[in-house]
Amino acid sequence: MDNEFPNFAALKTAKAENIDYRIVVRRGARTGNAIVMAPHGGKIEPRTSLIAETIAGRDLDMYCFEGLMPQSNRELHITSRNFDEESALELLRTKATVVAIHGRQDRDDPSTVYMGGKDVMLISEIVWRLQEAGFQTNNDNHPFPGIQDSNIVNRGLTGKGAQLEVPFSLRRRLGNEPELLEKFCMAVRKAIETFDAKNGAQSSIMF
Repeated sequence: MDNEFPNFAALKTAKAENIDYRIVVRRGARTGNAIVMAPHGGKIEPRTSLIAETIAGRDLDMYCFEGLMPQSNRELHITSRNFDEESALELLRTKATVVAIHGRQDRDDPSTVYMGGKDVMLISEIVWRLQEAGFQTNNDNHPFPGIQDSNIVNRGLTGKGAQLEVPFSLRRRLGNEPELLEKFCMAVRKAIETFDAKNGAQSSIMF
């Protein structure tokens, strides 16, 4: 987007917290290596906050940057490679397993979740769980690879994470069909827990 803010400092200067946007940080009931994020939540990419909150449940840490404006919330979009809101970065400094939920336009494909990020093993675990639950995924040949080092999903302890680009039509269904939402989010949740149990503790020690 040509008119998006280049960083959080620019957005903060132009917009009012808790009027135009809000930052939601929820610490999980148990200490762990995982965090679920929606950096374009609220009305920016609708229902990404809902998905992140449902995946995190009461246990995992969660971060959402949410648009609150009556309209034109896309103005609040800071591209993932420039997203540098400090409380998000502070949380990420303690997390080895990072999952970011994004929304994309359908673009003639209303069902497929485009997977990105640099953590190949975490992506593989999420893909397997989502496909097992009946959802379609695509890892390659799409416009959202999410492999820049500066991408918010790759700024945790390990320098890599997993990014889910969920199409608009699927997000709308997830918002309207509680059972489908539960199926989707539990699949991702299982993947995070499995990956974190295998790799999270080791990653924390390494870094």
